[in-house]
Parts: sequence; structure tokens; C-alpha cells
Amino acid sequence: MEHRFAGVSNHGAVTADIRDCAMAFKRVDKDILPPRRWALKGRYGDGKSTFILAMRQPALIVDADGRRHELKGGELYELSEEPADNRSVERIQDLLDQNMPGSNIKTIAIDSVTSLIGSSIARAMLDNAADRNRNKNQAWVDKAEKMRLLQDSVTAHGTHVLWVWHLEDGQLNGQHHVRETLPETERERLFRSLNASLRIVRESDRRGILVEWSREGPSGMVIWDEQGHWQGVPERIEAALYGRSGDAKPTPPKSPLGKPMVMEPANSEPDDVSANPQARNVLTFHSPNEAISWAVEQGAFADVFAAEIAYDQLRGEMKPRNAKEMYIAWTGFVRKQKPERRRA
Repeated sequence: MEHRFAGVSNHGAVTADIRDCAMAFKRVDKDILPPRRWALKGRYGDGKSTFILAMRQPALIVDADGRRHELKGGELYELSEEPADNRSVERIQDLLDQNMPGSNIKTIAIDSVTSLIGSSIARAMLDNAADRNRNKNQAWVDKAEKMRLLQDSVTAHGTHVLWVWHLEDGQLNGQHHVRETLPETERERLFRSLNASLRIVRESDRRGILVEWSREGPSGMVIWDEQGHWQGVPERIEAALYGRSGDAKPTPPKSPLGKPMVMEPANSEPDDVSANPQARNVLTFHSPNEAISWAVEQGAFADVFAAEIAYDQLRGEMKPRNAKEMYIAWTGFVRKQKPERRRA
């Protein structure tokens, strides 16, 4: 009887076969830096889109904001001439799968992810508020699936990726407030595809990149745009993240009178949490609906109805003075809950 399992009767042959198979794979080069999978956020006019031109070229822009024609220079390609294609996650996946192989594109930029996901969030909120959705959970599930599909579609091709969204100044309970246009739940989902989160900051007449977080560990430094047009800044960010020596090193921001530099407009008023340095970095939910849907997605409640009751009860008991205090109270409360099995 002939055996179909190679090497069962010959131990030496098995060893040779395994070694031959193993050597067919290429050993990982520890000196090669990982792809730049970066998030970049800043106010309108800060130079977020211009930063795309400083990334590795040629670059492909998914132009959800419709501003690609304002960019001059670089070797920039567009996903599609049709505006609707740049705002449809399904079309983005189809066009990337169809055209990326052999294209030699080095960087894919999503400018901005807010315009892609924000419409899904707004539609879900409106439909739920108008009771058009029989299953209110499903609207948020659909939104989460779109974000997952977008991430997988963009990162599947091994290029550098830049995710862009905006910061907006406003007032919250009479205090100056900076809001990120990409909600907290979507930022959390996006982190699995990132190795650094960057923010554009200004000090007097210069601008720089604050490394808010990195998967490698280093953060908190500012890399200033010393040459203009962000020239050489991505390379200096890598040098800071991965400890590569170079002529240009990141420099700490200047601290007038020994105080930390405030990454906010000079005419802004300090808020009621300014005494706590960590409080400035506290995130907030875009709306109560987002906070409630996040809690359901964490498995803390079986459905939206139960989460709404808990949210209203906690808000009544804690009486938070602003959105930051409610964010801290709600996230702390949710994380203490045991995962609930969702109802069918």
C-alpha cells in the first residue's frame, strides 16, 4: 500500500523537505522601517492636505473633501474623477483592487475620513431620531462595517497610508473647546491600522507636527517644519519614532514662563479643567447617541434602550458640568459593566 504522507518512513527526508520549504520564504529585514500608517489632524488651513505631498511619491488621494485640485506639486494621482466614487466605501474598494496592482503608488491618502464616515453617522442619527429604523442598533452596525471595510481596503496594498481629519474650534458650556470631527468610536476602530497619531500645532509664526501617540512608544515631541512645505518632516518623524540618528532631530516646544505649550488659538480662554494637564487630552463623544452606541458596541448593554436608561440615570446622578466630565464618567461606568449578550 502506498503512503500519501511524504516522509512518514524517512525522517531525514522530512527534515530536508521542511528546510527547503522554510528557505523559500524571505527573512524579515529588521532594518526596514514599517509602512507609515499615520493619522493626521489639524484645523482648516493648517496644511493637512499639503502634508500629502511630503509623503512618499507617487501618492494616490481619495479626495472625499473635493479639494485635490488645490494641491500643486508632487506626483499626485486621483482615485476617480467622479466625486461620488471618492465618498463611497464600496467604490473605493473596487477601484483600489482593480487599479493598485502594478501601479507603483507609494502612499494612499484619505482626505478626509470625516467626509467618508460622517455621512453614515449623520444618516444613522437622523433615521433613529425619526424612528425610521426598526432596529436602531443596525444603523450603528452598518457604520462600523463601513469603517472596517475602508480600513481593510486601503491597507491591503502594502503602501504608506495617511488618514486625515479636521479639528474645529467652538464653545462648550461657555468654554473654548476643540472638537475632532471623527468621533471617538471611529478613532478607536482606526487605531488597529495606525502606528502613529499626529497633530499639527502652531507656535508664533511656525508650525510643526506633535506626535500624540505611536505604537513604537515615543510620543510628545514636536517636529517643526523648518524648511517649509513639510519638506523632510516625515523622515524626521520616523527618526524620532524609531531612534534613527540624523542631522535634524525633533525639538521640544518652547514653554513660556515654564508652562506647557497650549495647542489652541492664542485668544482662547482656559476651561474649567485647565488645572489638570491630562484633562486637555480627554476625548469627548460627538453626541449622546454616539456615547450610547459605543456602550452597546462594547458589550456593556444588550441593546440601545438599556444603554439609554443607564446613560440618563448616570447623567442625573453625576450632574456633569461639561462633555468632558460626562465622557469620563460614562466610559468609566461602561468599562465596569460585565459584557451583556445582545438580544436577537
